[in-house]
Amino acid sequence: MEGDEHKQQGHQGNDDRPPVPAAQHGGAPDCGLLDPAILALLFLSVNVAIGVYRSLGDLSTLAFLFFIYFDLLLLFFCLRRFERLTADARPEEKTRLKATVWLLSTALVVAFSCRVSEVLPWALAVLVWVMTASVTVGGFYALCLYEEKDAKRER
Repeated sequence: MEGDEHKQQGHQGNDDRPPVPAAQHGGAPDCGLLDPAILALLFLSVNVAIGVYRSLGDLSTLAFLFFIYFDLLLLFFCLRRFERLTADARPEEKTRLKATVWLLSTALVVAFSCRVSEVLPWALAVLVWVMTASVTVGGFYALCLYEEKDAKRER
């Protein structure tokens, strides 16, 4: 009787089918311009354009802005490719993308640390570099060395 009420309320009762993983149907549904990734890239591009306009005479700031911009573009691209990998993707490709993500994110953290430590007192600059080193080592462990227990059981 309870199952009949469940069907009468508009539920199909097909709960026994497993959901389709996002990677099999291309990730999130097509949102067009409202896609969060596109909005983030648009926001990033506008802010870089404003930063370039404000620092036209300062070559070090321009180099920093362009480096950060292209690093983030590559990072978004690699993360999107990693998210779209299917379960039957080659392990070498997954490992290569993880290493690339680690390298790009480390370069981003080091670039920001260089920029920030220039204006800080030496004690805080040391603290920034210690945190940078810990994030770099922790990211390397998490992305390149750590293996999930389920993956070890399958071997």
